[in-house]
Amino acid sequence: MATLTVDEFVNRNKAVAATHQPSPTFAEMGQMGVDVPHVIVLTCIDPRCKPEYFLNLQSGDGVLVMRNICGHVNPALNDILALDSFLTIKDILIIHHTDCGASHFTDAGIREDLKKRLPGHAELDTMGFGAINDLEQSVKDELKILRASPLVRRELAERAAGFVFDIKTGELTPVGCEINRNRFTQPSNMT
Repeated sequence: MATLTVDEFVNRNKAVAATHQPSPTFAEMGQMGVDVPHVIVLTCIDPRCKPEYFLNLQSGDGVLVMRNICGHVNPALNDILALDSFLTIKDILIIHHTDCGASHFTDAGIREDLKKRLPGHAELDTMGFGAINDLEQSVKDELKILRASPLVRRELAERAAGFVFDIKTGELTPVGCEINRNRFTQPSNMT
């Protein structure tokens, strides 16, 4: 399949806009008694990892989906803080997935390529690019980063839950948390 062009995306949008049903503003949501979002799903940008699909998300579920390479916390932290300040977030789900592209490259390999293309940029030596070696450990690491941040509210950090989504089976596996009466809790032996 050929790569889509910007013009093709614009044309697709015109077709969608012709039948678009307007979404309510925050003010209209309040007037309708619709709750604002209170859950963040932080996941990968990979198009095979679609929480809207595998969590069966519906309009009005109150879920915000945030994406970056692998679903890392650090690049999303400013957004998490802003959303929590504005909306008072109740839960964060960190979801990584099998066969993630971040497991197929290394930070050193990306750095080497960038240094060839961008010689003379010493800042590349200290940059990380999101590579992972162990899928479950990467989820645990992200939970640790979130929970260790002095900027994240304690109750929000403690309620954060981690999962691995299997792109072949469609199943979520809890990582670094245990399912306990429909709530997720951090096990005492999380490493």
